[in-house]
Amino acid sequence: MRKQEKNQTLTHNEIMKNNENPNYIGIDVAKETLDVHRLPSNLHKQFNNSPEGWQEFLNWIKDEPPTLVLCEATGGYEKNFVIALAEAGIPFRVVNAARVRDYAKSLGILAKTDKIDAKVLAQFAAERKLEPQKMPDETQRNLKELIVWRRQLIKTRTMHRNQLEHASYKTIVKGTKTLLEQINKQIEKVESELTQLIDDDPHWNNINEILQSIPGIGPETARTIIVECSGLGEGDASQLCSLAGVVPFNCDSGRHRGQRRIYGGRALLRSALYMAAQSAVKCTKTDNVFKQMYERIVSKRPHKVGIIAVAHKMLLIAHSLVKNGVRWENKLLQKVQNSA
Repeated sequence: MRKQEKNQTLTHNEIMKNNENPNYIGIDVAKETLDVHRLPSNLHKQFNNSPEGWQEFLNWIKDEPPTLVLCEATGGYEKNFVIALAEAGIPFRVVNAARVRDYAKSLGILAKTDKIDAKVLAQFAAERKLEPQKMPDETQRNLKELIVWRRQLIKTRTMHRNQLEHASYKTIVKGTKTLLEQINKQIEKVESELTQLIDDDPHWNNINEILQSIPGIGPETARTIIVECSGLGEGDASQLCSLAGVVPFNCDSGRHRGQRRIYGGRALLRSALYMAAQSAVKCTKTDNVFKQMYERIVSKRPHKVGIIAVAHKMLLIAHSLVKNGVRWENKLLQKVQNSA
């Protein structure tokens, strides 16, 4: 399958021709099928969501390469299909299902079927002129799977620990303790795998070291940033902060000035940055720039506002450091040393 897909990679001339005659494909991804709708020809076709079906789809679009293939995030059913698109050089994008559903409602489309959803996706891509996204590399994909599994293991461990506090029947106590031992071993194994994956990849190992040079960012937060921010150090930093959900949005109307609130974004990334910011501001060193920033804000605003502001600043700094390929330097500490 992999060799066949590489033969499908678009040439420069094909891409240029494609840009002159734009056509968009929306795909509703289900567990077993792919419902495909192409615009402006309004063609609809269904393929199996399997390696054979993906190859049939690639053969179908070979003579008329799409400007963009758009599909929704469906909890993992789209993952291998998207990898096949990336390896074949097909421009694609995966969007939040809620975003497309809101778009459908704005058009007055209340019915929901696989065929309708595919058409709405194609219309959404054509109207918004969406840009193709960059596919995370193999290391990022493997890291993400392990991070999700680690989180699930920790959640399960917490559940069994809570159960053990109230258990009295000896069979339950013994069984729960055995489960906890097994879970702890699995967590240790996962953490070892995570470390090894990054160590074996020079590019991500360098970025990992840059990120961990920032006060408050440890191994777990660094890994989360690597997984969730594939465009770190590239493009617009403000878009990256919006992706993380650490940008406050206005809520104003007429003379009313509402309270600014953060909204949306990737919860896992925002949570990791929030915990890193909490850690950074607790450091009692006099040269702690993050703590000084936090204290300046909380003198007038609530605690959480200060923490989110620090998390926002940390992500901006991380983006800048990775972009320039340098590590964190505490400018405040340098000023103190120079004046001494």
